[in-house]
Amino acid sequence: MLFTIPGPAGAQHAFLPEAQWIALRSEASGTAAYENLRALTRLHRVPATAEFDQAAALILDRAREYGLQDAHAEQYPIDGSIHYGLMRSHVAWTVEGARLWQIEPQHTLLADWSSDPIRLADYSHSADVEAPLVDVGAGTSANDYAGKEVRGRMVLADGVLSTVQRLAVMKYGAAGIISDMPNQTTAWSGLDTSIVRWGHLDGSLPKGFAFMVSRATAAGLRAQLRSGTPVVLGAHVKAEVGPGHWTVVTATIPGTDAGAGEIVYSCHLDHQRPGANDNGSGCVTILESARMLSRLIGNGSLARPRRGLRFIWGPEVEGTMAYLSAHPDIRRVMRADVHMDMVGGDPFKNKSVLHVTETPWSLPTFITDIGASFAETIRDAATVYTEDGSHEEAAVVESRGGAPGTRNAFIVDVTPYAEGSDHDDYDSSTIAVPSLYLRDWPDIYIHTDHDTLEQIDATKLRRVALLGAASGYTFAGLDGSQSSVILPFLTARAEQRLAKGFQRAQLLALDADRTQEQASSEAHNLMRQTLRREQAALRSFAAFTQSDPPELAPALAALATQAATFNGWLDAIAKRGVHLASSADASSGAHDASAAAAQGSARGFAQRSAAAGHAGMRIPRRIAEFGPLTFQNDDVLLDRLGPERVGKIKLLSGDSSRLVNAQESGAIYAYEIVNFVDGKRSVAEIRDAVSGELGPVSLDLVSDYLQACEEAKIIAFR
Repeated sequence: MLFTIPGPAGAQHAFLPEAQWIALRSEASGTAAYENLRALTRLHRVPATAEFDQAAALILDRAREYGLQDAHAEQYPIDGSIHYGLMRSHVAWTVEGARLWQIEPQHTLLADWSSDPIRLADYSHSADVEAPLVDVGAGTSANDYAGKEVRGRMVLADGVLSTVQRLAVMKYGAAGIISDMPNQTTAWSGLDTSIVRWGHLDGSLPKGFAFMVSRATAAGLRAQLRSGTPVVLGAHVKAEVGPGHWTVVTATIPGTDAGAGEIVYSCHLDHQRPGANDNGSGCVTILESARMLSRLIGNGSLARPRRGLRFIWGPEVEGTMAYLSAHPDIRRVMRADVHMDMVGGDPFKNKSVLHVTETPWSLPTFITDIGASFAETIRDAATVYTEDGSHEEAAVVESRGGAPGTRNAFIVDVTPYAEGSDHDDYDSSTIAVPSLYLRDWPDIYIHTDHDTLEQIDATKLRRVALLGAASGYTFAGLDGSQSSVILPFLTARAEQRLAKGFQRAQLLALDADRTQEQASSEAHNLMRQTLRREQAALRSFAAFTQSDPPELAPALAALATQAATFNGWLDAIAKRGVHLASSADASSGAHDASAAAAQGSARGFAQRSAAAGHAGMRIPRRIAEFGPLTFQNDDVLLDRLGPERVGKIKLLSGDSSRLVNAQESGAIYAYEIVNFVDGKRSVAEIRDAVSGELGPVSLDLVSDYLQACEEAKIIAFR
């Protein structure tokens, strides 16, 4: 039976009896997670390296110590050609040592692998060279090399490292690269010039090395070069790139019903040293959730749930695909995923906000709302505590026994789907395991030598471990008998999102960049797609629990009634002629033609489909192996079609459309377009679906992208 228990001063927690919630809260330890993180940050955890395997061994030892069942490590061969699902495997990397010296005009050590391995770019090859340094600016276009002799020399560049490698090393014969490439841009980027960022070469290329330096060091080198002073560097690298293996650690807490499926906890163990928040924090926090649940289920404080709990630690995205490829039986029984990628950052040090991230609209689910409710319970109690010092235990502060946690508020929110971690695999349509994705963003120290233990808050680790444990345990125990509590709660949350959808739709209806008819059509499409998403999320509870709850039909009807009211208001806007476009825009035939091509309505596309060869009526279906189309080190379309053809895909090009280009969101449109391919939706219906979720996009862009997918044998048209 489910309960809703009042908490302190306006906070409340739902879905767990009070005794279970208190047991979980009391057991959660930010200190245990923090000390496990201390050990991980000593290791340079690049996938398929010796130190990654050391990190995997550490996790495995802890999993066994904590009483998890079937705790073991699995290894998967990689050589750059073996495939796991749609993903092509990468390569391994072995480093014995590397140093970079400035020899002239003064003798200075610039980098040493043994003390600071982030300074050697991943997948660097062996080299022993002493050569002048040449500044090539970004180093990513032929113009950067015009009039410069780089053969046999080292180049100083701040462009994308793999592109510099292809041009400077492979094309123009440079000996190696010195890079201060920026990445992960935030509002704070560039303020701290002492930061050294993590770099990656293309492991498929046969040669090249790169050392990473800070912006301050690079600026000093450039100043010397501008003054006419010759700069000579000496580089020694002993490293090999080739076949190897990925290691994945997994363990379980069995449920009472082997046929009921499993809840999976996922994270990625790989990263540079120290890699405290990204993603040491996610690994140790899931480990802490596992410890809590194992202990409390073992001592009877929590009943053993019906569904089993599975915990997985491996290389980001790649390890997930390898594991799921090797275990199709496990893949089929997974019901939900709790995924953590960066969850421990002190918001006042690394500027982070913890986001409870929704699944994409192609995979509507109720699980986000349940996870968000636990996050809000902790947040509200923490807010009360920060304001008046009361209810410290409810605030889940990790100051017990002199522990290093802060007394900060819990800064957390719910955000739309965002890409960038293993949840992309789980949420993709051919795997379809909905993820409760917990992530910090921004983080000003991500992928740098400043991502240290000092930026981590033990209180936050404790809170997120509690959030993860409570969410997964709730998912593991859900059944249809709980519908009278859960479905009204879910319906109320859905009604709030429908109201927000109307606010978006109203802005679309008033958009000056479209004709009134187009604006109205896009606004109604948004409401249609929002209603479909919310109703499907409610139905997902019935599917998850394999029940037919009597509360479902009236809940669906309530959402439909609310949406009908909003659609009536949109019709009233159209009838009154309320529109922000100027009369000149409205009467311009050229403007209308351009707007119709780029942002046309679903009705307009259907009407024009005959003239366009029925492009909008075609129905695609998936025919390829499982998984999305982009991974850590692999792009399926690029592999199958080549760079020239991919460069012609309109959705992914710089001039795709005003909206897609402005949002830099071609990749997420592409992800969802393929996810919405189910053998039932037409191209026009897929266009409507992604337009409702992400913003209006033209039928032409969607059709063109699916055409490329057909050429790559990812889909076929009926």
